[in-house]
Amino acid sequence: MDITAHDIPADGSTRPLPVTELDLKLYDLRKSDDDSEARARSAEAAAHLSYTDISSALGVEVSQGTRPGRISASLQLPLLGETTVTATVSAVSGNRVAFTDFQVTGGALPGAGRALFNEIFEKPIQLQNIPDGLHLRSVTTTADGLTARFSGQSVTFRPDSASRSNSAQDSSA
Repeated sequence: MDITAHDIPADGSTRPLPVTELDLKLYDLRKSDDDSEARARSAEAAAHLSYTDISSALGVEVSQGTRPGRISASLQLPLLGETTVTATVSAVSGNRVAFTDFQVTGGALPGAGRALFNEIFEKPIQLQNIPDGLHLRSVTTTADGLTARFSGQSVTFRPDSASRSNSAQDSSA
């Protein structure tokens, strides 16, 4: 079964990053007898995360970098003007997207500016409301955002309220 969902919210997160579009391929999907959940034997998914949403989550203007796997981030610094850096994007455990190895590519970046970018990029962003059992495998850059690829075995789907409580439990683990 193939399912496409749009505009999946990221409520309750300190750095919310909504999923613009999620394409799911489900294999051997079955519902429980009480209709409280459905479970797929296995699943694959691709999530699109827009640069607009990533920019809002990080607090800096983000776009595709000049090299594969990198984003570009710009910040207006008082008295110095615009500074641009690039960072490597990667998938890390717990369905999180990390931004590492930032490098200055334009403008000046004094110690205070470097500390600001370190703070922006230091914590990976937790993807919220992903079905139980799906695990983030890779993140790639595209012209208009990031593509996050997931796969999993015994993937569980529950009504909204149950999914949100599971996401909260997953992020605290």
